[in-house]
Amino acid sequence: MRNYRKRRNTKIIIIMILLVLVTGLSIGFAVFSDNLTISSSALVSADPSNFKVLFSSKENTLTTGSVATSSVTGKDTKADNATINNNGSSPSISGLKAMFKVPNSTINYTFYVTNQGSYTAYLNEINFANISGQNVKKKCTAKAGTSQASVDEACKYIAISINFGTDNSSSNPLYAVSTTKSNINNQPLNKGAYMKVRVWIAYGYNNANAPVADGDFDVEFGDIILTYSSAD
Repeated sequence: MRNYRKRRNTKIIIIMILLVLVTGLSIGFAVFSDNLTISSSALVSADPSNFKVLFSSKENTLTTGSVATSSVTGKDTKADNATINNNGSSPSISGLKAMFKVPNSTINYTFYVTNQGSYTAYLNEINFANISGQNVKKKCTAKAGTSQASVDEACKYIAISINFGTDNSSSNPLYAVSTTKSNINNQPLNKGAYMKVRVWIAYGYNNANAPVADGDFDVEFGDIILTYSSAD
């Protein structure tokens, strides 16, 4: 057993984490209708184009483009830059990608959600969606020469979470959210305001003895979708 473990630990384990369209903003207009009647003699139409929740790589200045990792831990851990795209009706940040070699490794991406519209925006839901076309939120796939059984064990120790704001304590209801959270209340984003957002990806967090596979494998997560609305 000791010799087996020694041989196992000499393997180079590379985990590629790919998130495509990791965070899309689904904008809801719960308080709007095409025709909002104020009185029998007045008709007001709300303009949904005035509701704008966007991504930014900087605080207090709307900046798109590349987003680098804010922290990386673990031997030989590497990460690619992500990319913000605010075009279209569903702004996104994509291309979050990590390469891990050993357990107890993490990466963090830090960026901002900003309200550039005319109304207060409220975060209603954080949805950890399934991978497109599949009924799973996380998928680990062995590469050639790697045992899928060993990958399945290591896969249990790979996680993703998202948190909001500057309060990194358990008292923050939006700290380290790792599963779908619906019916969120009292989370306004005022006009012109910026909210810090962090996406955290880890392999064997605080557990250097987490299982390792006998070769390389890929990890894919489903999208994380943030739903903002003009109503709380």
